[in-house]
Amino acid sequence: MVTQNIRTLTPNESRLLNTLASAGQIVFSAQEARAALAGQEQQAPQLLHRLVRKRWLFRLERGKYLILPLEAGMEGLYTVHEFIIAAGLVSPYAIAYASALAFHGLTDQTSDVIFVATPRRRRSVIIPVLGLHYRFVTLAAERFFGFQETQIEERTVVITDPVRTLIDALDRPEYCGGIVEAAKGVWRYCHIIQADNPLSLDDSLEQLTGYARRLGNRAVFKRLGYLSELQNLPVGDYLERWRGKISTGMSLLDPQIGAQGEYNSRWGLRLNVSVNQLTEWMEH
Repeated sequence: MVTQNIRTLTPNESRLLNTLASAGQIVFSAQEARAALAGQEQQAPQLLHRLVRKRWLFRLERGKYLILPLEAGMEGLYTVHEFIIAAGLVSPYAIAYASALAFHGLTDQTSDVIFVATPRRRRSVIIPVLGLHYRFVTLAAERFFGFQETQIEERTVVITDPVRTLIDALDRPEYCGGIVEAAKGVWRYCHIIQADNPLSLDDSLEQLTGYARRLGNRAVFKRLGYLSELQNLPVGDYLERWRGKISTGMSLLDPQIGAQGEYNSRWGLRLNVSVNQLTEWMEH
């Protein structure tokens, strides 16, 4: 979130901000600023520097700026959702992992990090003054799928859909708060989220299976099957379908933890998180 005070604008400063704001660019690059100053591109560095100094702009990182819209009012107070800023930091992108898990109501845990999936390599962006930390997870192009668009503050933001979010939690639980949060997500999807989904449970499970196959990590089927069985979820014969897709050899239930605990041969999992840890949240 960011809050600032309005300052006086010169004609060229006003022109730049008006052009960007009318195009809906809350977050923009220095290159986009030069394009907005067609015919006066050489003035861009100086204008941007002045606008940052006057606190009309906030410099997110080198060459990327956050603009305070002119419609902010006389006090110049404006807050912007962190997902909207993420949309301006990399393209293509999707809000993902722990951030998407919380957005879809699949966990009640919040994360201080905003996770963003993208096929592009991108370093983390930390903005201390705004209290924001963006972590970018690079995915191969063939694994970059399963998104939906949502409106936040009248702007379109791309986020992983509930099924892809759940698969991501089983694929990389370390980015979602651990395997316990993934277990919560599996339970909640079947009992809460799915109830509001126009798809039937069978259609949802079919989509879940298709996404897991497409992602290409067979450990996902192991964790999905084990957690569904442990929580006595209404998945029917999908348990055996998932068992038919698991790989040979051992996988860790939670890849953040070492190879400890008993071995579950049915699912090929080293149970390095206890049943009590996986289920005690259901008692509260």
